[in-house]
Amino acid sequence: MPNQLHLENSPYLRQHSLQEINWATWSNAALSRAKEEDKPILLSIGYSACHWCQTMSRENFEDSYVASLMNRHFVCILVDREERPDLDQLYMESVRMFNQSAGWPLHAFCLPNGKPFWGGTFFPKEDIGQGIAPWPQVLIRISEHYRTHKEELVENAENVSKNLIHGNDADSENKDTWNAKLIVIATEKLCQLHDDKFGGFSSAPKFPASMKVDFLLSVLESQYIRNTKSIQSRINHCVEKTMDQMAMGGIFDHLDGGFFRYSRDENWSVPHFEKMILENSLLVSCFSRAFRKYKKPLYEKVISKTIQWLLDKTGDEKTGFPSSVSSESEGEEGKFYLWTQGELEEILGKDHSVKLIQKLNPIGGADSPLFLPQLSNEEDWDLNFVSNFSPKLELARSNRVPPETDPKRTLGVNAFMIKALCDSAIALKDKSLLEKACCLADWMKKSFLVEEFFVPVLYSQNQNEKSNLEPVLDDLAYWAENLLHLACFSEIVRLESAEVFTDDAKFIIKQSELMFSDKVAPGYFHSASNAATPPPIRKKYWYDNSSPSGNSSLMRAFSLLYHHTKQEKWKLKYLEMRAGYPKLAQKNPEGISYALTAITDETIGIPTLSIPVKMLDECLIQLEMNPSRCLSILSNKSDDQCILSIGEKSYRKTSVADLFRILFN
Repeated sequence: MPNQLHLENSPYLRQHSLQEINWATWSNAALSRAKEEDKPILLSIGYSACHWCQTMSRENFEDSYVASLMNRHFVCILVDREERPDLDQLYMESVRMFNQSAGWPLHAFCLPNGKPFWGGTFFPKEDIGQGIAPWPQVLIRISEHYRTHKEELVENAENVSKNLIHGNDADSENKDTWNAKLIVIATEKLCQLHDDKFGGFSSAPKFPASMKVDFLLSVLESQYIRNTKSIQSRINHCVEKTMDQMAMGGIFDHLDGGFFRYSRDENWSVPHFEKMILENSLLVSCFSRAFRKYKKPLYEKVISKTIQWLLDKTGDEKTGFPSSVSSESEGEEGKFYLWTQGELEEILGKDHSVKLIQKLNPIGGADSPLFLPQLSNEEDWDLNFVSNFSPKLELARSNRVPPETDPKRTLGVNAFMIKALCDSAIALKDKSLLEKACCLADWMKKSFLVEEFFVPVLYSQNQNEKSNLEPVLDDLAYWAENLLHLACFSEIVRLESAEVFTDDAKFIIKQSELMFSDKVAPGYFHSASNAATPPPIRKKYWYDNSSPSGNSSLMRAFSLLYHHTKQEKWKLKYLEMRAGYPKLAQKNPEGISYALTAITDETIGIPTLSIPVKMLDECLIQLEMNPSRCLSILSNKSDDQCILSIGEKSYRKTSVADLFRILFN
């Protein structure tokens, strides 16, 4: 008999609906039941594309004995992290206090009020000799401790809660003490973390470093760095090394396009095979920016293949884009992407398969090695791969069973897809992509905003009903920021659209202030003040994770809105937000890269260009020559001249060409 999850929209939750566990969703009713029965809450958080979430479910949750333990001793709550990022981030931070690291599936053991007292990630059903306690043993120990030493767990939960609350403002100040020197300090610290051999800014596992690279690319625009050749050279090395290695390695899907979630090894060759759409949109924007600077054909290939994959295989501008693509097909991780030696020989022929295998490191055991196509540093060989091997492998892979795509449409994913379409349009000089960005923005407004009520997640293309899910700061901040980014370029394909997108962003930002603002200290809360089913602790997040922090995104939105409108109140809002970052920039700059990019761009000076409509065509010719530093093209019907503002300086010229020379030199 199915449990209550069979009524849910989330594919991840429905996957657990036939299990014997009496799963509940996060709700006031579930918390009330835990209190009435005096049972601890077992909170499991995951998502459909996650291989280890599926493995945990198969090994443990589908087992009758394990299910009986969970039902007897706990109130069991299952959460799709893509539906409730507020819960995901809160309990992720909590589990890190216990284990120093955390991931998915995420498991938090909580008091009946939802406050966590212990947690972990993946647990096997049996002892596999890796020092991880088997799941049944964990359940028995915790239930027994709750029964006999409950006061210890209550004390632990209170300490965790105090630390979570303290983290909201521990490193922020009410007074803006920002100094531009902090940008240089942060740059030097980030470059020190760089892996000069393989690229990236950490040891294995390595995650794509789009936000860190974006920050370094912004810093390269500063006059100080341009005049300091040693630092400039170091930044260029870090950026190019990291992007080259990601683009050539196994973390990039060289047949279809798109990046996998992370690399298990230090040289980017063995990925964890799920694909996250938001992370891919960030990477498209990052590679677009890098291509405009370095003009490397490799970066252009990454942009074009990834955008094509997103448009052909995941979604479109009229129905939105999904959240993720599973790592598994036919129950095996990576099966869709990996090849045996026999398969390569059959597809490529003996001689060509030998040449390919010689360039690849086998994945898996020596008895049954598997191979993942990727590039090398040999230009001639890479060209041979692209022209001879890749088409045959693509054709063969098209006959395989593909991984499932989670169909949910979330605000955050689609907001950053607007930016990816804009940035790739400029990099590839393809106006059709910019038109798609405008259409996607139209679809989002129609779909995610219903009678001034924000719908954070869609499960159908034409949803007209209010969602019972909670909007979070990230949703609205991403949306506003990327509408303003679109308004920078939308006039190229749709006259008088910049004002429309800017007004939409204003509305979203004003609603964000009502729902998430803190009247006392800098920063905005992640969950809304009027949430119907809030997390037990209201958090602010300053650090980026796999996506930018909502506070960083909102700060950038304030900056852009000031430049679009020239209204001082938005600049003041930006400065109020910036006050939260001076200590963080000194303490952990690699964790706030998105904020540092926004601050760097504002510090250097964001150029704004206003032109009369009759001069638009001439302006666009110049724009296509070098669009990298242009913020916006706005119609100015009442003035026959062009006004250019960079920082505090203004220039009035009659020649658009002269203005663009000032803008880009």
